[in-house]
Amino acid sequence: MNERIQTWLRVSAIGGAVLWEIGFFIQNSTIPETELINKILLLGVLVIVPLGLAAASRGRAEQNSLSFRAAAYAQPFGALAVVVSFLLQQGTVAAVLALAWLAVTGLIAMHGLLRLFDRERRTFPEVVISAGFVFLSVGGGWLVMSRLGAQPLGFGDTIVLLTAVHFHFAGFAAPVLTGLAGRSLAVDSLRVSPLVLIVGCCVIAGTPLVAVGITLSPSVGLGGTLVISIGLLLLAVIVIGRVVPKLQQRSVQLLLIISSVSPFVSMTLAAAYAYSIVAKKLIIDIPQMALVHGMVNAFGFALCGLLAWSILRSD
Repeated sequence: MNERIQTWLRVSAIGGAVLWEIGFFIQNSTIPETELINKILLLGVLVIVPLGLAAASRGRAEQNSLSFRAAAYAQPFGALAVVVSFLLQQGTVAAVLALAWLAVTGLIAMHGLLRLFDRERRTFPEVVISAGFVFLSVGGGWLVMSRLGAQPLGFGDTIVLLTAVHFHFAGFAAPVLTGLAGRSLAVDSLRVSPLVLIVGCCVIAGTPLVAVGITLSPSVGLGGTLVISIGLLLLAVIVIGRVVPKLQQRSVQLLLIISSVSPFVSMTLAAAYAYSIVAKKLIIDIPQMALVHGMVNAFGFALCGLLAWSILRSD
């Protein structure tokens, strides 16, 4: 059963990639940076989430979970609803369509919480993966608000959209990749590498801090960006230094190396942007962030990393 679900999710990711490539040439915003951010978010919905679920699922925890199986089988339909939503103007109809994705992410979050009650899933790497599952539902909620055109607390459309993107990548992909690296290095269920512990804590703590920074406090956002940056740079040390040498497949090694070095570029830019907001001094603006940080983080870090672990799981 678990293999069937993994195959379904991989096929969904492949189909999502094809649909994303077709949709890349369809413009749904007159503002260039918004258009690019929309495309990055759709990549997360169509490709990153099914790849992450396929790579992270293992054994009876997913096979016996009704919430996970429901989420896995509903994922491509929820993603398709989001695609249709982005073809429409912001409003009630677009938001109703996006609710299908919120339902999928809600099921994933429910599974993430239930994993914490599974004795086999109480190891630290598995807890980090569970955190990623829970964070994803927050991204689903902000996606609905974005398609509705809502501006809670006076936030602009771009802030709402960026928050949705943040929880699909930093909130979901980063914890899953951290947990997968920690899982591969686990000696037994009770011992965890100190570096994995630090990385996991940084990723889990930094994600909500950056979200607060995006929406409320630039200073907190800068702190969160630095925390996540430290975590991802240490993750690169772990993956390149300890995980990659254990592998035999050159393609997987290359993908993991690309994923590991990408944050050196993307997070440096993120820190510069966060500092520019705090210091009120323009260093890098949102269009540049979307183009460089967004693309490097989405394709280099998240896509290459999850693709590598998915290839390993399929062997």
